[in-house]
Amino acid sequence: MAKPIIIAGPCSAESDEQMDIAFEEAAKRHVDFVRCNLYKPRDIPAFDGLGEKGAHLLGKAARAGLNPALEVMLPEHVDMAMDAALPHLSEDGKLLVWIGARNQNHIIQDEIARRTAKDPRVWLMVKNQPWVAERHWAGILTWVLDAGMPPERVLNCYRGYTPSYGDKNPEGFRNLVNFEEAMRVKENSGLPMLFDPSHTGGTVENVFKMAEMSAAYDFDGMIIELHHDPAHAYTDAKQQLTWPQFDELLAKMQTARKA
Repeated sequence: MAKPIIIAGPCSAESDEQMDIAFEEAAKRHVDFVRCNLYKPRDIPAFDGLGEKGAHLLGKAARAGLNPALEVMLPEHVDMAMDAALPHLSEDGKLLVWIGARNQNHIIQDEIARRTAKDPRVWLMVKNQPWVAERHWAGILTWVLDAGMPPERVLNCYRGYTPSYGDKNPEGFRNLVNFEEAMRVKENSGLPMLFDPSHTGGTVENVFKMAEMSAAYDFDGMIIELHHDPAHAYTDAKQQLTWPQFDELLAKMQTARKA
């Protein structure tokens, strides 16, 4: 079995001090990509990321020998991330940008992919939309690939769906899942499929539950939110694990995959 792809780090970058801790912890664990999110879509006005003021953090991550990863909302964000990170990457380093669940404008998706495709060190990840529509999700991937993004640098990510009125959700998950659908999209696209236990779980307890549930399926890795002090995180405080909890989760996932 191939080694799972792990993307780990804070929900959003808040400060140099916070990210320095994240970079140190991520380096200890040799994660594939460290979250360095500069933009955070919000339902209501609140902290929505450092934006360009945090661009230097991408270079700092790269200089630490890490592969930075972040959600991009606009094509211009791709240019900013590439300018900040690429000059500082190691010889085999990578930059990962992703199209988030709320970014459902196909014109923007297309242009993000076109700019990402320009440099072989840049990877692109696509999250599914917040509502149930397998055809729509497949359509996003079509836009990305038709824009010239090489499939060997494209990842899928399953983050579940926003519960609708009448949906059964006795455990209070943040998002509901249909793992079989995710596996169909993986098979039909031929692209690796990661799972997001943070946005499906919504609480630390449910992050563990979702991750363990996903172990029964052929996911290629996961993206997970971690914070050295989750109680004081600016965003998604309830679902961010500590780094020791992350170690515990990885150990449980390894055991589950062997079972």
